[in-house]
Amino acid sequence: MDFSDILYQIKTQHQDKSSDLLLAVIDHIRPPKGRLYLAKDNLNTFKDGLKKDPELIVMFRSYLKALFDQKQYIQILSESGILTGKGFFPEAFERINTYFLPKVYDEMDVMAIFVSVFHKKWDYLWISDIPTEDYADFFELLGCIEIENLSEKDRLISQSLNSILVLSQRISALGLEPEILSKLPELEYFDSPFIVQNKSVFDYVDQFQNIEDFDKSDQNTDFKHLMVMLSQCEEYLLLIRKDKKKFGTDLHLSYMLLRLSQNIDRLKSLLKLVTKSKDKSNFQGEIELLKILVKAVNRKNSLGDHIEQNVNLLAFQITEHAGKTGEHYIANSSKEWWDMLVSSMGGGFIVGFLSVIKVLIYYLRLPLFGETFLYSMNYSIGFIGIHLTHSTLATKQPAMTASKLAAALDEVEKPKSVALGNLAEFVVKIFRSQFIAFVGNVIVAFPVAFLIAYGYHYFSGSHIAGQEKAFKLISEMNPINSLALFHAGITGVFLFLSGMISGYYDNKNVYNQIPKRIKNHKGLIRVFGQKRTDSLSDYLDNNLGSLAGNFFLGVFLGSLGSLGIIFGLPLDVQHITFASGNFGLAFVSVGEQLTLNEVLLTVSGIFGIGVMNFLVSFSLAIFVAIKSRNVTFKQSKKLFGILMLRFLKSPHHFFLPIYDNVSLKENKSNKEKDDRVSINDKNPESGERKVRPIKK
Repeated sequence: MDFSDILYQIKTQHQDKSSDLLLAVIDHIRPPKGRLYLAKDNLNTFKDGLKKDPELIVMFRSYLKALFDQKQYIQILSESGILTGKGFFPEAFERINTYFLPKVYDEMDVMAIFVSVFHKKWDYLWISDIPTEDYADFFELLGCIEIENLSEKDRLISQSLNSILVLSQRISALGLEPEILSKLPELEYFDSPFIVQNKSVFDYVDQFQNIEDFDKSDQNTDFKHLMVMLSQCEEYLLLIRKDKKKFGTDLHLSYMLLRLSQNIDRLKSLLKLVTKSKDKSNFQGEIELLKILVKAVNRKNSLGDHIEQNVNLLAFQITEHAGKTGEHYIANSSKEWWDMLVSSMGGGFIVGFLSVIKVLIYYLRLPLFGETFLYSMNYSIGFIGIHLTHSTLATKQPAMTASKLAAALDEVEKPKSVALGNLAEFVVKIFRSQFIAFVGNVIVAFPVAFLIAYGYHYFSGSHIAGQEKAFKLISEMNPINSLALFHAGITGVFLFLSGMISGYYDNKNVYNQIPKRIKNHKGLIRVFGQKRTDSLSDYLDNNLGSLAGNFFLGVFLGSLGSLGIIFGLPLDVQHITFASGNFGLAFVSVGEQLTLNEVLLTVSGIFGIGVMNFLVSFSLAIFVAIKSRNVTFKQSKKLFGILMLRFLKSPHHFFLPIYDNVSLKENKSNKEKDDRVSINDKNPESGERKVRPIKK
């Protein structure tokens, strides 16, 4: 790239105190978005141009000194890239507003220069792509001095130290928030690391500024003590995050923990910036901070980053808590496979009745709201009934399954040859479990609905589903001429959401201590007595998530069709079990009028609906679980190859139970592992000792 015009601008505009010249320089160094590697070459080309004329170096150095002299650094050092105290939703709305109506910064604030110069949203990518040594050579060429070597009276040093004090004070205040103290009451004491670090920072900064021969190295005992205190603060945050079964979480706590973690990270960065270390390369601290600040400026209005940062922890907690609501959805042994068949047959039996009730509600010809309400309650009460009877509804894939897969994906990233094979085996188990759940639901839902409709017709002479309704039900299952598969995909989304809702309420159960509060509720004790109140508390402790997930799933399925009518959109739901029940009702009415091709097409439609239900719900659950764990899965092709080879070699493994000694040993091993986990869960103190900081 030709920098001659930029070099000329330096000669003619070096006395200008605006950021226009720096903006022009950065615009020339900035590479095309798809060729970030050119940033290094562009910087070196600009550097070579300056070296040819030493006078230009003096001019550019003078310009930069005038540009940044007397500027305020505290805001960009202590706030940029760090969440505010507004909370999750106010912060989200603030980012949206700022995106459309950008903030105006004080011209004396260095933030205004960064926003103006690094105005491309992807500048942080090429800034990070330039090697540290190239930055160091460039800074040395300009005669820059590392911050650690500046005088204590230098403005940049004083503002850096002030930023350190601001961050330390904020960490102390956040560490004493009631929501954190309620989880870890020992933090109220004077030796809490959140309190001690604040006192240590004030003492350290005071000595830094006032003691003439103050030791600024990272071997200073006060500096080491300060870093230990900050590490202990991080360990307490890790304790709250890890002990999810004891504490739970919500968006507010997740937001607070993330904000606290960001402040601790920034405080560490600034402390290292003003501290000398033999291990640091030239300008290492300054370069790292530059990369952090440019990224913070570029992503300051990113709603996606905000949501991802905060929801990742919450999603992790939800997927983990959802595990206990869906343990029976995976059959590990042949016995469990047969148990799954029996359980799903129970689900199909209940759905057969639900299909009949839904058609009867249709013939009530109620106003839209009344019809929607009854449809929703029919679904919700039916699903809750399936849960209470320990039956199974096919495709209701809970988040637990995806959580286990995400754990397996963690193993994939490790250098273990057996990891992919274990993951493939787990996928086969899920497929096999869902297949038999499909079979159990369908082979019972169809005959139950058929027999009810046939009996009604035998005794009354009329059909539950009239001819018009019957043909409508059949046409809605046509995989070619209707939106059946699209509607099945929508149902898959709702099935996924119900699993997440189950996990959310299980999590809230822990976070808000609902069982404990119920046990001590004086009004309930007075009405039901202590024994029944305790039983209610224990039941909700184990089942609140499932009850909530089933209830909301019913509301979703029962109300979507009405929403489609309101908005004029072709919205509806299709579930394989209800589709088979509807076919049973319709067949009694118009079965004699159907051709063999129409019957086969309807059956294929029911099968397609089931496949879409499963694929959509399961894919979404896996995606969220992976995002919640920050897992990068790079070997999907290899996994797909293993699964294809397994299918070609032993296709029956995907559908039928496996009877061999290996699986029995595996199940025994899994059971022993689960027992050990259960013992640890009952003794949470053993887990806490591993992560709880020890004060010295």
